[in-house]
Amino acid sequence: MLLKNKINTHLALLSILIISLTYGFYVGEGFYGYSNDYYAEYYQSNLIYPSIREKLGSYLSTLTINKLHIGVHLTSFFLAFSSGILLRAFFKIKAQNSTIIFLFIYIVILHTHPIIMSTSGAMRQGWTMVFIFFSLSALLEDKKFLSIFFILISVFLHKSGLFYFMIYLVMLINLNIHKRFKNKKFLLVTMGISFFVFSCYGLFFLGWSSAKHRIVAGDFRYLWLVVNLIYIYFYFYNFHIKLPKPIKNVAIFLYFHACSSPAFLVMGLNWQYERINMVVGIPLILMISSYFTKKSSYLCLSLLLCMYLFLTIFQGMYVIGLT
Repeated sequence: MLLKNKINTHLALLSILIISLTYGFYVGEGFYGYSNDYYAEYYQSNLIYPSIREKLGSYLSTLTINKLHIGVHLTSFFLAFSSGILLRAFFKIKAQNSTIIFLFIYIVILHTHPIIMSTSGAMRQGWTMVFIFFSLSALLEDKKFLSIFFILISVFLHKSGLFYFMIYLVMLINLNIHKRFKNKKFLLVTMGISFFVFSCYGLFFLGWSSAKHRIVAGDFRYLWLVVNLIYIYFYFYNFHIKLPKPIKNVAIFLYFHACSSPAFLVMGLNWQYERINMVVGIPLILMISSYFTKKSSYLCLSLLLCMYLFLTIFQGMYVIGLT
């Protein structure tokens, strides 16, 4: 059994590497087309933003070596690779070892809105998403210092990285003090509301301006609000279910995200609200499926991701977003 698990692990890693290299090449060569953001900005060579929290993200997104623009190739590769590592971490902790289902789900993920959009549009935030995926993967493997290291790097890739880093800190605070409270649900509710209020004040003092346009087409603000509220309800409804500690940690991270992200909507930051949720779209689906048994988890994961793929197409990602 141990040998079989090692073989499955090595096969998964090899599959992730091959698919990531292939995906990075095809996306970088324009097989899917490029986002409007690419034509407006990311076509430039070795672009460096003035802000210290966006220098690295802008440089990696537009990396050019010897007049060869590989920014899209590199970004697409790491988006695919980090997605595969995150998916593998969930499969591993749930003892799921179906290679066929893994590959099917993996391919679907790479064509859903958060990943395909970030390959040539929203690339700086895409790099932040890469390291958030790495951080959550390390958290699932109970490698806390490595997880903290990855989430810290995300701060220097896109300005949204600071928001996710704050969520991570709130998660750590909760994990350190929850043992002292008998009523753990009350603690979570109190901290969730407090963090929401703190986020509103933080966005106000940062002076972020409101914007009316959307990510691609249509208005998905309130759909994301429903998703946030459903996850909060889902989390408390299943609070009694015993899960491995690493999965619980990720569940708490996503809970505080669901509590705080509506602050963007309240403050009139419409497209920012959609973008801030886009980053955790895949982890949310993986987390919800982890509450089910192995066979039910496969079905839940497949259905939710296929629905997400349908919404990606319906939203106009492959018609408007990639041209």
